[in-house]
Amino acid sequence: MVNKILVYSVIAVIVILVIAGIIVYNLPAKQEGKTIKIGAVLALSGPSAIWGESARNGMELALEAHPELSVIYEDSKGASSDGITAYQKLRLQEPDLFVSSLSIVSIPLASIVKEDKKVMIVTQSAANNLTNDYVYRYYSDANHFALPAFESDISPLKGVTKLAVVYREDEYAKSVANKVKELSAEQGKEIVFFESYIPNETDFSTILTKAKEANPEALLFIPTPPSESLAILKKIGELKFDIPIIEVSNVQSDPETQAKAPNITFYTEQFAFSIPGNSEPFKQAYRAKYNKEPNFVAAFGYDIINLIASCEKSNIKECLDSKKEVTGVTGTASGIKNHEILLPMYLVRVH
Repeated sequence: MVNKILVYSVIAVIVILVIAGIIVYNLPAKQEGKTIKIGAVLALSGPSAIWGESARNGMELALEAHPELSVIYEDSKGASSDGITAYQKLRLQEPDLFVSSLSIVSIPLASIVKEDKKVMIVTQSAANNLTNDYVYRYYSDANHFALPAFESDISPLKGVTKLAVVYREDEYAKSVANKVKELSAEQGKEIVFFESYIPNETDFSTILTKAKEANPEALLFIPTPPSESLAILKKIGELKFDIPIIEVSNVQSDPETQAKAPNITFYTEQFAFSIPGNSEPFKQAYRAKYNKEPNFVAAFGYDIINLIASCEKSNIKECLDSKKEVTGVTGTASGIKNHEILLPMYLVRVH
């Protein structure tokens, strides 16, 4: 009797193990060999942390629908040297591709990933000469940033001939400022003041006083972190500029930043995402998850994950190379070439 019980027990155990093996074999669970591992170099601390945190939030929201993707984050602190250190840490974990944000970080990394033959998608960088055989820009460029100020139907520059330009001393702002200079020359406008300020400046009294004394008919400024944009607008209000003010950037399209702006009238730029009524399913999902409004960087983080998810692990580069049009919550990029996935921008009036 004992022997029969023992035999039946052994048989039962074997049957259970066989069934379990069949179930495990047929599970569509994520397999390490098929997972696309992404290394993300984002500014998660410092003055530009709002952008890195927003990009990460957007990426995490998109990952909920893509268990075949995983992301490892490292903090660039919004600085080139820290960005390189972050990349080197990620490289040890052998990701399949990288994501980077901000011109100051992405420009030095672009050369490194080309040497390493690693794919990198860059966002929030409008600097010139950024892309290469392995680097893709998913954002906008200096041309797209500068054009709305000159060509939008609501642009206050129509009929204006004398401009003052104040810009941040970094590759992004310099690229946009030089495009502004080029467009001004094409339209017969004179730039009576053209000067940069050091990154993370807090006191804009001197540069803006000089700009006002040049007697421009409009002032264009190009910041990067929200702290600079808000400080510039505050000083403009204190100095009582009575001319059109245009932020040739989209910093003030961020809802939280715009809410902190002084009560003066100015213009800024935005992507289609920021137009009321656009991309509502994404906005609702973001609000539900993070209890706040998403900004354009969160939207780009979300779109980048979906773009990567459209590719297979074995042919990521070939997949990205084949894209002729990409549509996401940030808008539609058409006529893609030279690894430039560029979104149109729109001028809007604030206050």
